[in-house]
Amino acid sequence: MRNMHKIFLILLMSAGLSPAFANDIYITQSGAGLNLDLIQDGQNNVMGTTSARMSLTGTTSVLYAKQTGATNVLTLDLEGTSLNANIVATGDSNDIVLKCNAGSSSSYCDNWTADIDIIGDSGNITGDSSNIDIDVGTTAASSASNVVLQATGDSTTVNLDIDGASAPVSITAVGNLNNFQVNLDGPGDSNGHQITIHHTGNSATYDVVQSGAYDSILDIITNTGSGAAADVDISQTQ
Repeated sequence: MRNMHKIFLILLMSAGLSPAFANDIYITQSGAGLNLDLIQDGQNNVMGTTSARMSLTGTTSVLYAKQTGATNVLTLDLEGTSLNANIVATGDSNDIVLKCNAGSSSSYCDNWTADIDIIGDSGNITGDSSNIDIDVGTTAASSASNVVLQATGDSTTVNLDIDGASAPVSITAVGNLNNFQVNLDGPGDSNGHQITIHHTGNSATYDVVQSGAYDSILDIITNTGSGAAADVDISQTQ
């Protein structure tokens, strides 16, 4: 039986405390069979930054990261095979940056899954303003990746840039003034590059680019309110 490393870390912070007392997590982990749970409750919490990212390298690793509160940051670099990242963020103005094989030319990212849930504060009618940035296969195409994103809230920005073979993307969003930018590149597999976007809300913007050796498949379903508009820009090449 494979030995599994289990790490479970919970950090709690009262929402009424000064941002100076926010919690920070910085992890650099390499090896096989990692099972890592990270939970932060409060505001202005950090799981890695652009200048000091969390880093997980290895095979057969599972990450569960949950942040509850406003203005939290999660920045993570992944490298290896059979990686599974499940990220949950509840609150306004949260930033998530997830990169897999976006570093040196020797890094790789194969057979990995990202499942991200963003839940805005339903009491904030002016917008939830979260940003999600996912970058996969920058230096070497990923052999297999799967991104599933569910976002509820206003003014959410999603940027996906994936280079690889099998790379299905599924986005389900509910909210107003949301922005989706999706770029799928690389050879694709026999089924081509598949993107599914289901959006309910007012005034959405879609910018989708697909290219590869096989057919590209795009399914966009948008339900906007009366008087609202959806701006759609699609480019597909082989």
